[in-house]
Amino acid sequence: MQLNASTRELLGKGTRRLHRQGKLAAVVYGHNTKPTALILDRLEFQKVFVKSGRTHLVDLVVDSDRSEKVLVREIQTHPRRLGPIHVDFYAVSLAEKITVEVPVHLTGESAAVKRGDADILQPIHALRVECLPTDIPEAFEVDLTPLEDIDAELRVSDLTLPKGVTLLVDPEELLVKIVHKRELKVEEEVPAAEAVVPAEGEAAAEGEAAAEGETPAAEETAEKKK
Repeated sequence: MQLNASTRELLGKGTRRLHRQGKLAAVVYGHNTKPTALILDRLEFQKVFVKSGRTHLVDLVVDSDRSEKVLVREIQTHPRRLGPIHVDFYAVSLAEKITVEVPVHLTGESAAVKRGDADILQPIHALRVECLPTDIPEAFEVDLTPLEDIDAELRVSDLTLPKGVTLLVDPEELLVKIVHKRELKVEEEVPAAEAVVPAEGEAAAEGEAAAEGETPAAEETAEKKK
């Protein structure tokens, strides 16, 4: 994949003008390469990145006269603007190993999840590896089909690595696990009749108050009879 770029001297606030012109600020650095500020066509970059991601090498052609093998290292975005506003490229040597993060993609379907009895727990979405630039895997695919039951799991050590790729994470790290379905617990409503029943102490107090209130009336009736 090829991406065209030109060197730039416009820095700081001037990069806003690039965005309005459909351009994109970038920088390339890395193996035997002095950091160089670049200008890209924003639409062209987005088309290339859809295919390359962060794991495929891109032929970066600068000023139409020199080409470098690069990886997309970082993309900066703006909270109020759509799309990228700045891109970092890392220039590589095809003869030297580099460290990259490779995404983990889930495939297939667990029988427990298909029945609606379970959910998928995926603590890791990318794995750091070391390899030559030409050996970078596009992704690690994890098949969920063998994980038929709840509590079935796979760890990093269960992955089959391509030749020349070394994992830089703990092999005992949990990769994916089938867990119990999360259920919302609805509290039972207290019946209205039960909600107004007073405690024993309150009932006794109310009884005594009622008795005290009846005494004057009883005495008044007795006086009239006399």
